[in-house]
Amino acid sequence: MDDLNHERQAEVYDTDVLVIGYGAAGANAALSAHDAGAEVMIMEKLGYPGGNSGVCAGAMVLPVSIEEAVQYYRSLSFGTVNEEMIHAFAEAMVNIPRLLIRLGIEFKINLMEPSYFPNLFQGKLKRIQISPTGQKGFLLLENLIKNTKIKVLMNTRAVELIQDANTREILGVKAYSDGEKITVMARKGVILACGGYEYNKTMLANFNFPGATDYIFPWGTPGNTGDGIKLASEAGGALWHMSPVEWYAFCAKKPSEQFGTAVGVGLGKKNPDSSFLIVNRHGKRFMAETTTLLHRKAPLEILTFDHDDGEYKNLPAFMIFDEAYRRKGSIANTPEEFFNRWGGPVGYNMVHNIYEWSYDNRSEIEKKWILQADTIGDLASKIEVDTGVFQETIHKFNYYCNERQDSEFGRTGATLAPLKTPPYYAIEIALTLINTQGGPKHNINCQVVDFNDRPIPRLYAAGELGSFFGFLYQGGNNYPEAWAFGQIAGKRAATDYFSPNL
Repeated sequence: MDDLNHERQAEVYDTDVLVIGYGAAGANAALSAHDAGAEVMIMEKLGYPGGNSGVCAGAMVLPVSIEEAVQYYRSLSFGTVNEEMIHAFAEAMVNIPRLLIRLGIEFKINLMEPSYFPNLFQGKLKRIQISPTGQKGFLLLENLIKNTKIKVLMNTRAVELIQDANTREILGVKAYSDGEKITVMARKGVILACGGYEYNKTMLANFNFPGATDYIFPWGTPGNTGDGIKLASEAGGALWHMSPVEWYAFCAKKPSEQFGTAVGVGLGKKNPDSSFLIVNRHGKRFMAETTTLLHRKAPLEILTFDHDDGEYKNLPAFMIFDEAYRRKGSIANTPEEFFNRWGGPVGYNMVHNIYEWSYDNRSEIEKKWILQADTIGDLASKIEVDTGVFQETIHKFNYYCNERQDSEFGRTGATLAPLKTPPYYAIEIALTLINTQGGPKHNINCQVVDFNDRPIPRLYAAGELGSFFGFLYQGGNNYPEAWAFGQIAGKRAATDYFSPNL
């Protein structure tokens, strides 16, 4: 070898269509491009496929007719997408059952009332379940991929798009595969299906919550670090829908920090004849603790910013409970609860067996995730809040419980029970982030566009990366969106024609 320090030349692959990201959007894009006659390769940065689709509940919630779908999605969009996109989205989503039939996938349909924003839509919604959970649903897609000649590169992270400086055409991708540099040339197109940016704290701070990211933990795949946003932006792609995010119930802060993903999700479950409250850094309540955070769009009380003091006045925050509540069982969601509701595990922590909360909460007490004290005063010292203020908060809360009326925050009597059984407990809470919606802007053909709405040749996006949803989000819609628009992106990439200038 002439020069041992000379950089090793990257291995070069070539294909017709390259798909970056191996979740439901990427799998559907690959299958669609393959069915259209293209040679296809999938590139996945993690050592396993699935993305957020592989850890979701797996439900698809859709309007019944295209007419109703147009009305509903127009109401949800709040002007963040144009009429052409609304109609295209409505048609694609309503036709999800036809797509599933074409793919040979069995499913069940149940009619349901809209669970979010019911006043925006007076019709029925249909909930499609193709398997107990997204984990099982993705296996169906994975098996379809395995029955083709589609090549899959795992542990392969795309780092740069190769772009013609004159025509703006995307010609391929530079990547690292198992730590080695590689180049993949794509004769027809590159599809970005690599999810959102929920694991990228810098992006979360810039687009959403400066100063609060240490209290936000994702429950989806750790592969979602905003790679597609970086790649598309560097190629001239416009961004849209960067601010919308989807929440779940509170999680436990300390174990979530330890494992890097939301752990102890579901804090604050309703238990008969026992109760809890939530206090802020000042030892005061700040919300009706039984308020659901699931896909909530109203401002979150825990993220209230005090302009005068320049702080998030309700952070840090603690869930406070007594021995009676602890004895009711796990204070966080258990696998059994998710199995009873969805038929399988949901969330990255449960699907990948990161940590299972103990039924009696003793293990978490021993780990000091849950703080224990014999008196309310001692507990105040442990969470470092003003003892007098904290004792007054507990006294007032117990009074509301005895009166069966919460005059401060409107919590209903059925959820109120006084804290009176020592020892007393506190656990620091954090927000569980399901996913983000933002990414490169695309048209109805899934072509990534620039700030003048001109398509960037041979570049496409699908799934949560640049989702349709720019404000209000109907739960159970990102999953079918990934299927429907993955299919559109794959077919367009395989059949679109751009004059070659390679």
